[in-house]
Amino acid sequence: MELQLESKQMQALNKGIQIRSRFIQMIKNLCNQKKLSKFVDFYFFSPPGTGKSFSIKHHLLDSKIKYFIVSGNVSMYAFGVSLCVINFLNKLAEHIIIVVDDCDEIFATEASCNTMKNVLDGVRTFTYEKSLQSQWPNLSELQKEAIRAHQNEEKCGFSVPCDNMSFVFLSNFKLPIDDDVRVAREKNQSKSKLLAHKNAIRSRCNVADFDLKNEAHWGWIADVALNTNCLNPIEYTQEEKIEILNFIWTNWKDLTERSIRLLEKMAIILKQYPDSYNTIWEIDFLK
Repeated sequence: MELQLESKQMQALNKGIQIRSRFIQMIKNLCNQKKLSKFVDFYFFSPPGTGKSFSIKHHLLDSKIKYFIVSGNVSMYAFGVSLCVINFLNKLAEHIIIVVDDCDEIFATEASCNTMKNVLDGVRTFTYEKSLQSQWPNLSELQKEAIRAHQNEEKCGFSVPCDNMSFVFLSNFKLPIDDDVRVAREKNQSKSKLLAHKNAIRSRCNVADFDLKNEAHWGWIADVALNTNCLNPIEYTQEEKIEILNFIWTNWKDLTERSIRLLEKMAIILKQYPDSYNTIWEIDFLK
């Protein structure tokens, strides 16, 4: 008898499809945002392993939009150097989308948040005001040339105009909402100032919090399994996909990871070990 999803699973799948469709819709609107709104920057939050980076990179590649991918898990100096080089190479002053993957470090302190506020609003300029003397020997020739083009002889550091850039921040952590800041202040918590700065970053971006509950999270993964080519190039039958999803559904609380990568790993094992895959899944992926 062909495997089918149960009623509760279908409800979870439909919820996952609904939420993931909103995610895809926002990605597709990235290229039009500069024309339609003063809020040209995006901040995407979702649990790890939901395919944020892959989906956005895939869309930008297909859309022919000019974009660069930079790491946000670096110092503000290193982040600024990346922007310097990107702007230096953009000789025609084209509109560029900057995808900041794993962006949490550049919003980790009050000082870094203040720097990014100026990037996202008003002057839209990244400014680094410290001496470069100690870092200079470690730079490539291109980086040195790019920094020189953005220096002012009267000041230390460098300054990068970001008017032609739209930023897309990808994160596994949510930016605080107004109520988070209010509660922290009422409790006189030491983190309240930093929360306020991060909340200010939130106010300057189009923020999408895909804070998935268990069933919606499973539904998101199920949508990827059933309605995309995620499991290609190996062909999997609908029944095999549902068997994988049933295992994830049944063992959700005991899984060591809950991600699209888990889906891919399980699918490979299913093909490699057709007689013992279920036992291997239990050994490899359950607590």
